[in-house]
Amino acid sequence: MISLATKYYQISSIATFLFILLVPSLSNSLVDLIGGFFVFTLGILHGANDLEIIAKNFEGKFNRLYFKSVVLYIGVVLIGAVFFFLLPALALLFFVMFSSYHFGEQHWEDRLLMSPFHFAFYILYGAFIFFLMFTLQYESVVEVIEKISGYRLNFEVFLYTLMGLGALLCIAMLAIPSIRREFIKECLLLLLLGGIFYVGSLMFAFAFYFVVWHSLPSLLDQLKYLYGEMSMSSFVKYLKSSIIYWLASLVSLYCVYRYIDFEADYFMPLFFSFLAAITFPHTVVMGLMKHKNG
Repeated sequence: MISLATKYYQISSIATFLFILLVPSLSNSLVDLIGGFFVFTLGILHGANDLEIIAKNFEGKFNRLYFKSVVLYIGVVLIGAVFFFLLPALALLFFVMFSSYHFGEQHWEDRLLMSPFHFAFYILYGAFIFFLMFTLQYESVVEVIEKISGYRLNFEVFLYTLMGLGALLCIAMLAIPSIRREFIKECLLLLLLGGIFYVGSLMFAFAFYFVVWHSLPSLLDQLKYLYGEMSMSSFVKYLKSSIIYWLASLVSLYCVYRYIDFEADYFMPLFFSFLAAITFPHTVVMGLMKHKNG
């Protein structure tokens, strides 16, 4: 019997291949709109129940530890936003590192036990994903980095970093027995991701990976953790408990579509600053969930 994770992997791979064929025939504005829709709906939804996960970790919403955690969570969001405005270059580096770990953990944690080596492997895998995207979307990426940090990096920086990370990733995957047998499959996946990163815009490239290969698998894990099963009824419960955040995401999507110019200089820095502000605390919450669930 094929596991749910395997089925999702197969469906996501097919979807990635189909989008590689479809995206070149679409206009840039439509591709960006699709990416924005992905992020502001399913992408935001997968982090909408962080407070419910905190409550489950501390066995209820009405105790001192829960309230302290909620205050800390909100504080980290605000600090992350301020961090981006005061020290943008350093904040961008932290965002990439946190996201690299978070992406790697989501992709591999069900197949690896937590250890210092596997922790480093999560970062390595996520960093390779980022630099694969950065290299294939160099022109857009270097503009965003320059607008956020004031630094303009040469293409060779991304290319050589990608090559180094790729070599280390191959060595690490072949060195870990539980991953070695999946080496070919993972290499094919990375080729597919390279294709989707190449054919679309930077925003679409990030949004597609963020939603299809990260947010939706994370959402399935959260359903199992919060409600004990991955089913339609548990998904409905999840939606009900996160309805305020869900509605807020739809309003945000409308505002983005109605009032924000996708071509404006400020859009991509604002987009990634927003993602960074919510990524820092979400990564910590998901780590607590996976640690307790494990």
